[in-house]
Amino acid sequence: MSLINLFKRPIEKETLDDWAKIASDIAKVALLAIPVVLYGKDPIYLKTINSALLMTGAYFALQSGRIIRRYKAKQEETQ
Repeated sequence: MSLINLFKRPIEKETLDDWAKIASDIAKVALLAIPVVLYGKDPIYLKTINSALLMTGAYFALQSGRIIRRYKAKQEETQ
């Protein structure tokens, strides 16, 4: 039953760390997938679109990890 309450306030520091690590891992996987897409057998336009989408996903994952870490630091300051 505790898994259902992941987003219940106040959010624990360990949970914020875990979410930030997951976001950075998603970004790493997206960046590592770009060469796989580029060396695939798909047409050039699909390679370009897929690479751009992977880079966009990696960017947003890194930004979300950064936002979570800032929120954690702000939460630690207030306590």
